[in-house]
This record gives sequence, C-alpha cells and structure tokens, in this order.
Amino acid sequence: MNGSSDILIIGGGVIGLAIALELKLRGGAVTVLTRNLKEASTLAAAGMLAPGAEQIPPSPMLDLCLRSRSLYPEWIGKLEQLTGISCGYWPSGILAPVYEDLRGSGENSTNTIPHPLWLDKETINFYQPGLGTDVLGGWWYPEDGQVDNRELIEALQQAVKDLGVNLKEGVIVEAIEQQNRVIRSVRTSVGSFQANHYILATGAWANELLPLPIYPKKGQMVSVKVPNSHHQPLPLQKVLFGPETYLVPRRDGRLIIGATSEDVGWQPHNTPAGIQTLLARAMRLYPQLQDWAIQEYWWGFRPATPDELPILGTSPCQNLTLATGHYRNGILLAPITGLLIADLIAAKKSDSLLEHFNYERFYNKSSPAQTNLMITSIINPISPPSSALTEETKADQLIIAGRKFNSRLMTGTGKYNSIPEMQQSIAASGSQIVTVAVRRVQTKAPGHEGLAEALDWTKIWMLPNTAGCQTAEEAIRVARLGREMAKLLGQEENNFVKLEVIPDSKYLLPDPIGTLQAAEQLVKEGFAVLPYINADPLLAKRLEEVGCATVMPLGSPIGSGQGIKNAANIQIIIEEAKVPVVVDAGIGTPSEAAYAMELGADALLINSAIALAKNPVAMGRAMGMATEAGRLAYLAGRMPVKSYASASSPLTGTIS
Repeated sequence: MNGSSDILIIGGGVIGLAIALELKLRGGAVTVLTRNLKEASTLAAAGMLAPGAEQIPPSPMLDLCLRSRSLYPEWIGKLEQLTGISCGYWPSGILAPVYEDLRGSGENSTNTIPHPLWLDKETINFYQPGLGTDVLGGWWYPEDGQVDNRELIEALQQAVKDLGVNLKEGVIVEAIEQQNRVIRSVRTSVGSFQANHYILATGAWANELLPLPIYPKKGQMVSVKVPNSHHQPLPLQKVLFGPETYLVPRRDGRLIIGATSEDVGWQPHNTPAGIQTLLARAMRLYPQLQDWAIQEYWWGFRPATPDELPILGTSPCQNLTLATGHYRNGILLAPITGLLIADLIAAKKSDSLLEHFNYERFYNKSSPAQTNLMITSIINPISPPSSALTEETKADQLIIAGRKFNSRLMTGTGKYNSIPEMQQSIAASGSQIVTVAVRRVQTKAPGHEGLAEALDWTKIWMLPNTAGCQTAEEAIRVARLGREMAKLLGQEENNFVKLEVIPDSKYLLPDPIGTLQAAEQLVKEGFAVLPYINADPLLAKRLEEVGCATVMPLGSPIGSGQGIKNAANIQIIIEEAKVPVVVDAGIGTPSEAAYAMELGADALLINSAIALAKNPVAMGRAMGMATEAGRLAYLAGRMPVKSYASASSPLTGTIS
C-alpha cells in the first residue's frame, strides 16, 4: 500500500494537473498518478483557444468554451507567477480561410459566436499575406488565440510540485476497486493507492478503468522551422484555421501543422500517409512553407466520446468524479474544468453547466418498465408433471463458483437485428446467464448501443467477456473493466468473466498459451474464470488445476453453425472434469444442443444460432427446450445399444 491522501487524481495531463492545481490552492492533500505523457492528448494539440474558429454552435458546450477562454489571461498569469515559466499565451486572433464562399449556405460562423468578421479575398490577404490562391476569403475571430501546450504542461507540472502535490510519474493504473458504489482503492503497477475522493482524468485511457464510452482518436502533427529573417517579424503572424488543417505560429520560430483525426484504436507512431496529408493541406493553405525545414513530427491519442463532448461531474460511485473525454478541446477547457471540478469537490457546489456533460446522457432511460416486462416474462418450456421426476432431476441445478442457476442455457447479445428482438429471444430461451462483450458495450459499437440498459440485471446474471482481446494482457485489463461494469449495473458480487484470447482473426481459434496465462492471473485476482478453449483435454485439465470455475470447449468454430465436430474430445473433457463443462460455439440447431447435453455437458452457450435464425424468438425457445430435454435425457440414461433387433411387445402370452 502506498498510503492515502484526501484526493487522488488518475491522469496527469493538462486536465488532471489543472484540477490538482485548483484543489491544492484550496488546501487539499492531492496525489496525481500519471503514465506516459508522450502518448497523451496534451501533446497531440497545437494549443489553440478557438471556440469561434471551431464553429461550435450555440449550446452548453459553447458556453463552457467561452467561459474557459475568458479565464485564460488570469489563469496563465497565476501559473507564470508561481513558476516563472512562460506559457506562450498569445491572444493573436485566428483567421479561418475558406476555399469556397459559404456565407449564404447556413454553414458560416455567424450562427455560432458573436463578432466574427468576414474578409473577402483581397482583405484576408492584407491581414495575412502569402495565402494560397485557392483561398476565396475567410472569417476573422479577434478573441481567439493560442497557448504553447508544451510550455503549459511544463508550467503545470512545476506549479503542482512546488505547491506540494504528490506527482507520481510512470504509474499505470490497472484497476479501480469499488464496492457498493464506493471506490476502495486503485491498483497500479507500483502498488495500491487509497484516498477519500478520486478523480478520473485519464483521457483516452478512461474506458480501460470504467465502462465509459470513450475511445482514442489518434492525431499526427508536424512542425517546420520558419527561416531566420534577421529579426524581421515572423511571416505568419496569425493562427490559420483552414479547411481540414491549421497552422499555428510560435514566437520562437516554430510553425505547428495539425492535425489528423484517425479512428485507428491504439495504433501508435507517425505514418508516411499521415505526414503527407498534413503537409499537402498546409502547403495549399500557405504555399511558402514548402521550402521550410521539417523540424519535428509526433502523435498522440485524443479522448473522443460519441457526441464529442466531455464527461464532467458525478459518477455512479459516490466518491468518484469524472473529468475526461475533452477530445480536441482539452487545452481550451483546462481552466474551467479545474474550477468546476474543484468547486464540486471542495465546496460541494455544482455549476448548472455540469448537468449537460454528465455521463448519464449516454444511457437510454426510455421505457424501463417495458424493458423489464419483456425480460422477466420468460416463456417457460413445457415440463412434465413434477410427480414424474425423481428427486435427483428436480434438484438438478447448474452451479458455477457457488452460484446456482435453474437454466443450463447461456445466451449472448450480439448479431441481433434490434434490441427488442434480443430482449424477446433471451426471454423466450429461459436463459439466466447472458454474456456481454465488454469492449463493444463500452465503446457503443454498432448493434451494442443501449445494450447495458436493455436487460434487467436484477433477473439475469451478467457474464462479461473479453471478446476482441488478442493477448493475455489485453484480456486481463478488459476482465477488470467487465467486473466494474457489472458492479455499476447492480451486481456487486459478480466476479464472473468469460475469458477469450483470440489472436486469429480468420478462424477465431483461442490461443491456449495466452488463455492459460490470463486465467492464472485472473484467478489470483479473485475472478470466477470461464475460459473459452479448443476441445483440448490436457488444456482443460490444466485450467481446472489453476482454479478456473468452468471450462468452455468449442463444438466447432465460433459462428459457423457446424455443430459438434469434436465430440470425442469433448466427452473426454467431461469425463475428466471436476468443474462444469460448458460447450460454447458452433451449435446451429436444437438437435445439436440436445446432443451436446446428452454427452454430459453441464451447460451450453449459444448466440449466433438464435440471433441469426429467421425467427430468433422461436429459436430461443427451441434452444431452451432442447437444452432441458438433453439434460433430462442424460440424467435418465439411454437404453443399451444392441447389434440385433428386440421387439417392443412381449413374445409370451400371445394368441396363437
């Protein structure tokens, strides 16, 4: 344990440090954990303060940006006084050149912010000589400006250190541990940390710790060196916010060119295509830079949300505040974010603006009663009279990690045409365990929007899965996130995870080595691990020995509908296992489901066969009935197989 403090901020970029500064000035004991600044969005920025040039429409977001821009002069003055470091603040105004005149189309900035000035081609070239011949005019935003983001982050780091903030660098936060919606600690690469209050300000990495709809957008940038003109004024005196690019001149002679916006996940590094695109757009806007020396190029990850607005304020946990998802406006919004979050925590004062940026806006609250009704009105399969069943069959329940379930059919949530179709199909199947792909839910991937809210998790047990993970490390991280997602949805004691480690994108076959490595670690962390594996009896036994709650051999490749292609190996696994065996993947028909259960499987997980059926609701019911029939047949015991005929009717006492 690394001790405790009043406030622990996860994330040491410009947002986290701005909050730390404000809270420390109010007397708080603050610790900041930060990982790799080189990959943060703070560096994937040019430092523009441009609510006008960004053409943000009238909205709470525009109000937030304008308030933050108005705070900048005093905020920068305070930082420079504390540290003696110049932050490169320059209220230079911003020119927004255009290649076509859009003033009559409704797409111009007069609808977004007061006091822009339209400049025709002659006038804009007077304001800034040297523009490209394609420029037909543009808008002038005299109140916009810039700050040097690198100098700003240096000043913030120095300020918080000088004030006594405990800044821990190079620390990777691995998991947030919470119970009953209270954060107990955070587990990191250097041990655990505790605090009275926590702030999540990790930018693009936020969804690795909590199920928030935040994802990385990579931005590539390049800088060129303006030639030394013997103390003459810089040829480019104003920020140019052009179509698909911007040019930001620094007083030290650098010219920042940005930026790409790439939805490529966590793919690092600069690319030739990215740099070529930046330079081509920049030279069209300001041709003379084509002869200037390239000085540097870099990249970083911006934290994007589905509506491109930040997530600010309260969270599902009572001692956790959110300040993340600022996307392209982290530098601009740093002062106001620090102020509002400090007011919320230290003064218990919630600004009315915060309600527009609460995380709850991403979750569909419509018709909860209808949703609950659809899920709980399960269509029960036809059952024989209870008097016909033995005590053994009546008491037969599926038990996984000490938890009992009446249904032996697990279902999934993917591939359905709609949320209502998925709801009704799960209800018809009678399934009590539903697996959810953590990565797809947290990013609201197509077909998964509103999924977490669509099911009544008081009636259904969530089985978070690590689908999409190619390595053991990825799977461990996503499993931790899945556990937190289950807690936030009300299942405080849920430590289940369906473990999938699949590096093979064509056949989707699980990696036995990666699966075993991840399982060993997750078992140590207290998870009930349900590993998805090939039908390998030796691997199944090894996973059982390390403490897995079940083993889940595939019947045939996932989504193939080929049925049970490896019955002999599955039967060996069943005979040798002392934990439940769940056949997962490949089942396409109810007869195949019944066959798997007749082999002695303890349960089935079926998704594609239901979701892709012509009538998924009917198929859901059929699979539920087949699972029950197969289990009952297994318990009943089949008749002996004979090599000769045997009449059904007695041969004695017949009429001659």
